[in-house]
Amino acid sequence: MFSIAAKFYDKSMQAKKEEELIKCKAIIFDMDGTIVQSTEADYLAWKMVFEEHERKLSFEDYGPLLGIRSVEVARKELGLEGDAQQDALQKKLLYFEEIIAEEGIKPVPYVEDLLKHLKASPVKLALATSSRRKKMELVMKKLNLLRYFEAIVSGEDVLHGKPAPDIFLIAAERLELKQEECIVIEDAAMGVKAAKNAGMKCIAITTTHTKELLQNADLIIDSYEGLTLQNICS
Repeated sequence: MFSIAAKFYDKSMQAKKEEELIKCKAIIFDMDGTIVQSTEADYLAWKMVFEEHERKLSFEDYGPLLGIRSVEVARKELGLEGDAQQDALQKKLLYFEEIIAEEGIKPVPYVEDLLKHLKASPVKLALATSSRRKKMELVMKKLNLLRYFEAIVSGEDVLHGKPAPDIFLIAAERLELKQEECIVIEDAAMGVKAAKNAGMKCIAITTTHTKELLQNADLIIDSYEGLTLQNICS
């Protein structure tokens, strides 16, 4: 009896896993901290902009800004609008470009292994970043990673930034999929909230935030090493 019951349980679990894989049709990646190790360069660029406006920015104060659109940081944190806002954003991008030109920029460890694995599977891949398109293209082209994604959404494409769900809903729409068919991979608390607000499962990686700050994610990982589609979708 036990053997028969065990076999039935194994088949039921296998059927459940297969059903979950069928429902998992797309993986949506954030960029900064999730695909590229850009946090330090981004912080230093913002720090210089803040200093030009006679404001200090510690790394601790920068943490909550991760995942927020640059235009919102300039408006809410520096009180900038119009031409002054655009000037600050252009300078921030220039400083960021200078920093990575001098220091270089690297992908998050094992992320390209994961992207190659997923690209060879039936799932679609999308990039959804709060960063402006110019910054996204600068970084992703430098690392030759744009080729993995079928849809791209940047900060300019949304009316409401994270934690609003807009960016992930637009990504799903561009992939021609329902939100429940998509899984988000994020590194920031704001991104996790946005994914959950979009009605999507979210996997968080602890590259920039602690597990405690990412606790609303469905799964928290410390590394992409050995991660597979089945791990993501189950």
